[in-house]
Amino acid sequence: MNREPSEGGAVGMNRVKLGTVIGYGAGDFGLNLFYTGLNLYLLYYYTDVVGLAPGIAGSLFMVALLWDAVTDPVMGAVASRTRSPFGRYRPYILLGGPLLGASFVLLFAAPVLWPAQPVIACLLTHLLFRSVYTVFAVPYVSLSAAMTTSGNTRTSLSGARMQFATLGAIATAFLTPWLAEQLGGGSLVRGYMMTAVIYALLAEAVFLVTFFSVRERADIGIQRLDFSASIRAVRGNHAFWILFASVVMSVVATTVFTKSIIYYTHYVIGEAGMVREVLTLYTIAAAAAVLGWTLLARRTSKSLVLTIGLAFDAVVFFLLFLIAPESKPLFLGFVVLAGIGMAATIVAFWAMLPDTVEYGEWKTGVRDESIFFGLYQFSQKAASGLAVGAVGLILQAIGYVANADQTADTLVGLRVLSFALPAAAMAAAAVIIAFYPMRGNRHSTIVAQLKLNGDR
Repeated sequence: MNREPSEGGAVGMNRVKLGTVIGYGAGDFGLNLFYTGLNLYLLYYYTDVVGLAPGIAGSLFMVALLWDAVTDPVMGAVASRTRSPFGRYRPYILLGGPLLGASFVLLFAAPVLWPAQPVIACLLTHLLFRSVYTVFAVPYVSLSAAMTTSGNTRTSLSGARMQFATLGAIATAFLTPWLAEQLGGGSLVRGYMMTAVIYALLAEAVFLVTFFSVRERADIGIQRLDFSASIRAVRGNHAFWILFASVVMSVVATTVFTKSIIYYTHYVIGEAGMVREVLTLYTIAAAAAVLGWTLLARRTSKSLVLTIGLAFDAVVFFLLFLIAPESKPLFLGFVVLAGIGMAATIVAFWAMLPDTVEYGEWKTGVRDESIFFGLYQFSQKAASGLAVGAVGLILQAIGYVANADQTADTLVGLRVLSFALPAAAMAAAAVIIAFYPMRGNRHSTIVAQLKLNGDR
């Protein structure tokens, strides 16, 4: 097998311009206006604004996310077989953006439009949004594998995405409750709907920037694939499956943490409005740390950064469980640490995923970017859906009652839910990633070997 090629060689030819990196990354700002709004506020919106029972609200989330997860690999297969003058993936950025914004508005408008059937309305609009999100997001994330084969450039693309994603998350975490109050005219249901309209318009402007900024490389292998070839590529790629398993555990941890702290801050610390401050600080800490983790990944390895981030957050969550802080400053300090660790995981996960495409091509002879990106999206959404459903069911099991004083047993249950479960899941993710096969310069060596084989 060949030695690692230098960045000035074939791999260096895959570098992309700074404007392209920024334009690509900006797309995740728009996506996170939607994604963060869902992840941080929709469960609370269902339970404490619309008035759904926690078990029902959690079940709605779980069903919608599981549906979303199932459609991701399907969309991956469709996208990888798309042929157009714009490429395989860019058409979905252009056409999917307006549909995604409209479905997001409907998500929060459901109780206004169908007040007599809030459960059915919330379920159907949630399913619609998740379907359109898949049509947009799977091709968008697949672009990084079609733009370059350079590991370092992919790390830069991932870092740019995460910078913009966290900026979108910060804006959403901080502005959403305030906008809902300002625009609602006394009705939070109407306020959330109007906030969704603003986010939809802003996101579409960003998506157009992304569409016109990026290009797909024609020389990065496009194969005519049948279903059996895609199955062979997936089955023989154990690097991908290790990453898949690790991200499942990581997403379970972060989902449970971010969904439950809104209840912990309200009923344990005693500040109902503190959640906006907490979630904003969490995302600001992540945004500030992204560049540092990106540079460390370029100078060492992505798998090392991922291992450090997972282990770091496992320790933070475990300390939160042991200390169970009721002091606001102490709790916020731990939130900052959790955000720093989270930044490492998102940078490394998304930078490592395109590398598994080449690993699979090297092992099986089949290259199919979108099937892996679709399955990866599946892992995130299935894990998130199960975690959200579990949060709702656990809240009900520990006796949680919305807008009421909680019992001592319920407060202990909130502590276990918010911190002990995330700590265990993060620790499991760190153990799993220890078996990842591409460490050091192995990816660069595999890319060189694939190029040598292609030139013959």
